[in-house]
Amino acid sequence: MTKLRYTFADRTERMRASIIREILKIASRPGVISFAGGLPAPETFPLKQFERAMRQALKIDGTRALQYGVTEGHAGLKEFLCGWYAKQGLPARPSELLFSHGSQQGLDLVAKIFLNPGDKILVEDPTYLGAIQCFNSYQPRYVTVPIDEHGMRPEDVEKALSKNKVKFIYVVPTFQNPAGTSMSLERRKALIAAARRHGIPIIEDDPYGLLRFRGTPLPSLYQLAGGKGVVYMSTFSKLLSPGIRLGTLMAEPTVMQQLIYAKQASDLQNNTLIQYAVYHYCKNGDLDRHLPKIIAAYKKRAAIMMDAIRRHFPHAVRCVEPEGGMFVWCELPKKLKASDVFKKAIKQNVAFVDGSVFFANGGGENTMRLNFTNSTDASIHTGIARLGAVIKQEMIRVGAV
Repeated sequence: MTKLRYTFADRTERMRASIIREILKIASRPGVISFAGGLPAPETFPLKQFERAMRQALKIDGTRALQYGVTEGHAGLKEFLCGWYAKQGLPARPSELLFSHGSQQGLDLVAKIFLNPGDKILVEDPTYLGAIQCFNSYQPRYVTVPIDEHGMRPEDVEKALSKNKVKFIYVVPTFQNPAGTSMSLERRKALIAAARRHGIPIIEDDPYGLLRFRGTPLPSLYQLAGGKGVVYMSTFSKLLSPGIRLGTLMAEPTVMQQLIYAKQASDLQNNTLIQYAVYHYCKNGDLDRHLPKIIAAYKKRAAIMMDAIRRHFPHAVRCVEPEGGMFVWCELPKKLKASDVFKKAIKQNVAFVDGSVFFANGGGENTMRLNFTNSTDASIHTGIARLGAVIKQEMIRVGAV
């Protein structure tokens, strides 16, 4: 008998296990303080309120909440969210809004309708690891543009677009993952102008925009563009719970139709019961009451982490103080490798993410991302103190003092 041999598609060659997920397995060991994953604080999850919403969905909506639904999503929830988003400055009609299974599926749907093998994508350097992993399945090439504390420099974007035929621009402009920075208003306008000059769509990923605890709110690219030429993505994972797997996509009709076709082929629709439950949760006013609680909790933890960093990290380590979101981005002295620091830190029961995984074309070996939302006040103090001691030891070892 001939031995069965599996011949996989070429795209699988670029598929890899999520590095962050692998780190989370290590970090789940008892006693490990993890600053690795982008996990919301579980104690902020609205258990009682969502339980009430689930009961309402089953009692009021009955069998409809357990039946198949349309791909486009629960009409009442879409109507509510369009009104709610409008208050945040986001112009959208129900026909221009689609639900996805979290932002990750949104990324996959966007990649599916836009990318052919070999197409180029312009991304920030660094950029969101989950986007790189998703896009890799479609075999693109990356054009990377470095960011500073105000985002990508317009002259760098223009130079990159002039030299490369880019299929779309992917950005996380507000509380960027991993760097935590926000693109300035001037650069947002410049990016939209550059994209229009070159006839290129922008994919705006905005999971953290509403989690601001310092500074002045900035309009989204979607808002500035009037909904034209920008596909906007957000998620309830950071606003309510990641377990419900409910993301949103906003796009003009031509793009939305293609996204609907792609979703129909992928999974038909989002979970019906969850959509009905989230509808009741929102209609009850629980979302508006919940957001300030999350923001207050994250503001406190970010402050605790930054205070601990100032006390325990060597002055040669540069960290970006966040105005919102979930992360602190740190740059180690050039001689240090975050991967080496990680190996020593995990022995001290502290985990973080090596920043190099966020660079689509390589680099960033001396960077690291720290999450402050999924740790207690005490564990932040303890974990940063341990990490600071490891960094000092590594600096002495490589002669970086």
